[in-house]
Amino acid sequence: MARFGGNEFTGFSVPLMFEGRYFILEPGDPPLVTVFVEREGQPVFEVMKNRPVANLLTQVSMNATGVVTVSEKVSGRFLYKIRPGSDTSVAFGKLGGGEISARITDRSIQAGDTMIQNSAFSGEMTGLVVDATGSIGIGAKLPPLVRSWLSSQ
Repeated sequence: MARFGGNEFTGFSVPLMFEGRYFILEPGDPPLVTVFVEREGQPVFEVMKNRPVANLLTQVSMNATGVVTVSEKVSGRFLYKIRPGSDTSVAFGKLGGGEISARITDRSIQAGDTMIQNSAFSGEMTGLVVDATGSIGIGAKLPPLVRSWLSSQ
């Protein structure tokens, strides 16, 4: 069981999902963020424990202050950036431009105007789901393949 933002995750801690990308958080100082996406039945890691991971799908970089930025490799379209810290923040790129901000603190998980506090999520669910249009959902079910990868870790 993990606790993030006053929310309890049993089995896995997937507080955020964006465009099929799973944001996994682990306790640490600052908390550790790992991001992967499923392609052709395999996980493709873009960020591993706050560090960029070279891959075939995206361009991933980190600046001197530790901010990780991820863009589509072919088009260069901005996807997201992660600012690790005690108040971890993520900015997601919206279709047509602009950003959707998300923040994970010791009290809540927030994306746009949606905030969850003191909620419980089982190993089959993620916290907040953000799509490229800016729509936000709560508690989406993780696909069986993704659950199997997370269970084997």
